[in-house]
Amino acid sequence: MMTNFIFKRFTVGGYGINGFLVADPETRIGAFIDPGGFSTEIDDFIQEQKIQLNSLFFTHGHWDHTEGLPDFNSRYKTESYAGQGEVQDAEHQLQGGEMIEVGNLKFQAISIQGHTPHGMSFYGHGCVFTGDALMCGSIGGTISSKAAQCQIEHIHKYIFTLPDETLVFPAHGPMTTVGIEKTSNPFF
Repeated sequence: MMTNFIFKRFTVGGYGINGFLVADPETRIGAFIDPGGFSTEIDDFIQEQKIQLNSLFFTHGHWDHTEGLPDFNSRYKTESYAGQGEVQDAEHQLQGGEMIEVGNLKFQAISIQGHTPHGMSFYGHGCVFTGDALMCGSIGGTISSKAAQCQIEHIHKYIFTLPDETLVFPAHGPMTTVGIEKTSNPFF
């Protein structure tokens, strides 16, 4: 179950993906997951909630997930986290397994290869942010059947072993849960 933290979903970028803002209610330190675009709605929420946005998490390096990086960097002092080689300007190149602190919140980087070579999901506090790797009833496209098999294996190993009630927040479409995807996603 989701623990107490500040949370808001935004539709961002030219392609209209889900971007998520999470923040620690005690320290007001926050992170934005998949900054595919920026809007005054995001800035208004950050100001209204008195959030100190200091982290950007990228699930992968496709343009619709990275398009907002210059806008975020021009407004906030942030550090970026992405899988190795996914986002060239990311200060932290992740391998998977790293714990990232956002105030008192902690998120684990999980390597989910397939949709891209070094895609990441971010897990913590009853939620997993999966980008394009796992979506409600679907998975992200791949360039080959070998990459698709790798993606399915990584999801089985690292996402489907999380508690069934874990909330899955993808970059496209509605939220779901690990339990629902394990039992009803046609790709599994």
